[in-house]
Amino acid sequence: MGKELNTYERTNYKEGLKIKYIYIYDILPGKKNDPVRMKFYKELFGFKYAWKTKNKRKVKYQPGLLDYEGCEAAGDSAILVPEEYAEEYNSFFRKYQDIISCRVFIIQDEVKI
Repeated sequence: MGKELNTYERTNYKEGLKIKYIYIYDILPGKKNDPVRMKFYKELFGFKYAWKTKNKRKVKYQPGLLDYEGCEAAGDSAILVPEEYAEEYNSFFRKYQDIISCRVFIIQDEVKI
C-alpha cells in the first residue's frame, strides 16, 4: 500500500514546473446567512451586473480572483493557485477570516495516472 506503482508518471516541480497552492475553505458555522458571505463569493468568483438605459439594457462583468491566469476551482471549496498569486490570495482569505476557515497546501509534486 505504501509502495508507489510503476504505472504512475511522476513530475518533479524542481525541474522547471511551477509550485502551486491549494486553498481549501469553508464557511464557519453560524455564518451561512451572513451578508459578508455574498461579498466574499462575489470577490472570489466575479459577478455580472445589469442596468437599463433609455434605449437598451446593459450588462457588465466584474472579474474575480479566479479569473487570474492559471487559477482554477479544483472543487466546491478548493482553489488551485499559481505561486505568483499566492500572496494576494493569502491577504484575501485573511480579510474574510471572521466568516471562513481556510487551509493552504503547497503542491510540489504531481502524479499522473
